[in-house]
Amino acid sequence: MTVPTDITDAKIVKAYAHPLRIRILDLLDERVASPSELASELGTPLSNTAYHVRQLAGLGLVKLVDRATRRGAIEHYYTATIRPTITDEAWARLPEIVKRAHMGGVLQTAIAHIVSAAESGGWDRSDSHYSRTGGRLDDAGWEEAAALLADILARVEQIFERSRRRLDADPAAHWQEASVLMMLFAGPSAKTLPARGVSPAAT
Repeated sequence: MTVPTDITDAKIVKAYAHPLRIRILDLLDERVASPSELASELGTPLSNTAYHVRQLAGLGLVKLVDRATRRGAIEHYYTATIRPTITDEAWARLPEIVKRAHMGGVLQTAIAHIVSAAESGGWDRSDSHYSRTGGRLDDAGWEEAAALLADILARVEQIFERSRRRLDADPAAHWQEASVLMMLFAGPSAKTLPARGVSPAAT
């Protein structure tokens, strides 16, 4: 089981922030896989994928759990050990270029989750939820919204933990995979968005 863990060291965040490492860590959440399996799913070169898996292992974010002989070679199998949560303090110490690289990887993973869910009926439940709220926030309003989302995240993690315990006690109980995404970000202003029906290339 992966454990949500706060990362306070900006050096670890910087090493983890590579987009491919973020996608690998996401695939290894609650799952065991080898670099060759990951490379096949991601469409990336095996040597590159294996290198980044080893780097994640060196950071303590994934661990080696098994070895097996495949076609005369030893294949290594890994799983995620933690689900990183970057603290505000660690995020503030990162260069902007690292923040943008990190968010690029995070958003690739999030978009893949959303699209896959849409294609497989993940939005069919009547109580599925999506909403977007935009507007202007002063510093006090931004801090209030950020604090509220942090509180909601903590409560959602508690809900997942209580559910896990119930399922451990009753393995026959009905369950399904669930994803909860929350975002708070600056802009973009409506003035910077292309008009509806007009592609950015056409403007």
